[in-house]
Amino acid sequence: MNIFDERIVRLIRLYLSGALSEGERQELELWIDQNDGNRRFFEDMKQGNRFAEEFPEFCQIDMERGWVRFEQHIRQERRNSWRRVLKYVAAIVVPVAIGFSIWLLNREEKNSILPISEMIEPGQVKATLELPGGKTLALKDMKQGEIEVDKGLKAMQTTQGLVYDSTVVLNVEELKFNTLKIPRGGEFRLTLADGTRVILNSATRLKYPVAFGQRERKVYLDGEAYFEVETDTTRPFYVVMDRIQVRVYGTSFNVNTHQEKGIETVLVEGKVGIKTFAAGEYVLKPGELACFDRKSGTVEIRDVDARQYTAWTRGIFTFEEETLEQIMATLSLWYDVDVFYQVEAVKELHFSGHLERYKEIRNILDAITEATGVKFSIKERTIIVSQ
Repeated sequence: MNIFDERIVRLIRLYLSGALSEGERQELELWIDQNDGNRRFFEDMKQGNRFAEEFPEFCQIDMERGWVRFEQHIRQERRNSWRRVLKYVAAIVVPVAIGFSIWLLNREEKNSILPISEMIEPGQVKATLELPGGKTLALKDMKQGEIEVDKGLKAMQTTQGLVYDSTVVLNVEELKFNTLKIPRGGEFRLTLADGTRVILNSATRLKYPVAFGQRERKVYLDGEAYFEVETDTTRPFYVVMDRIQVRVYGTSFNVNTHQEKGIETVLVEGKVGIKTFAAGEYVLKPGELACFDRKSGTVEIRDVDARQYTAWTRGIFTFEEETLEQIMATLSLWYDVDVFYQVEAVKELHFSGHLERYKEIRNILDAITEATGVKFSIKERTIIVSQ
């Protein structure tokens, strides 16, 4: 199952548990109405234990790997029940650092530490599309249907995002580009003209041809995106970023240029090559991460759990021994907030955990407070961190 299918399965699971938000309900209904096959599938999943039988991986917790799948989502207007258990607390004297790990399991419902009036909702589907002539369209405000992306070329706005015409192939000299910009507090899904599917995270910019040429497929990325590249041996696929490019051999992978030290590429399946402007190509195997250091120009490759780096596409934040500063930087993009530290030392606290991405921010801040004692307050759209 690819990540795009997982989104629909997740919505059905939320429906069955009575936890769909209004926006998610509308998204699911639009998908159901697309064709009779979708409707039959949905009706089948509603019968008895069919969902659990068909998708057991969505209804279990794999504690051996420390991977949490959520069995229930319970949303209320003012109070939320969510899952958490403190795994460990460890302190290191020099340098002073405290490590915490939170796993989302069943627990009693509690009032939030933050005032309800200061709730900040999670990001949502939104983007602006810049056309070849410079005109911009706010895709969040547009209804489903055709969009003219260049003279004589159209794309479809659907429940699965923006989908380009896959029947057009152009000569290199005819290439025209669209630019998709995802703001802070946003995400978006895109199907390119070759069938490649992309999920774009907050604060991300992707420039791409409205139709690819005959020799290669090349896109330009700034930010974070997950790619499922359509195989085409006659036209290699390239993702170009600051000082490096990824050559794709028909595969799925995640790329993130937001990291302070460098650019991270994680391979889920298939094969990619990482080429810097100053060195040769580094070929990745599934489950490997390549980190390009902007200062030194070097590439470090190491084994990782790829699910940790693609969890955001499934609605989960996964933090593994990350500093509070790194975590708050991630949250600031998704929730479109600023962060102010009253005490600089708290930036170095370390935290591990799996937290739901589509909850309001107070749920995550409450988790960190309960584990570490760090206090948070919210003034307008600024989170103030104190000890």
